[in-house]
Amino acid sequence: MLLKVNTTALQRQREQAQMTPYRLAVKAGLPVNAIYRLEDGTTKMTNHLRAREIAKALHCNIEAIFSGTKGA
Repeated sequence: MLLKVNTTALQRQREQAQMTPYRLAVKAGLPVNAIYRLEDGTTKMTNHLRAREIAKALHCNIEAIFSGTKGA
């Protein structure tokens, strides 16, 4: 399942958690360029498993950053 990223919300949540994109990537177990691409809008959709790990690293709900579904 793919979720659409809210780039503004992602950046705001990351900044509120006082994390750099690099630190978020490490905590979420993702490549740092994945975080940069999500924040700058290059990547508009991401796998729900990645979304879950990002939300967990930021201590927020997935719905605070991602919305909608496409595929299954």
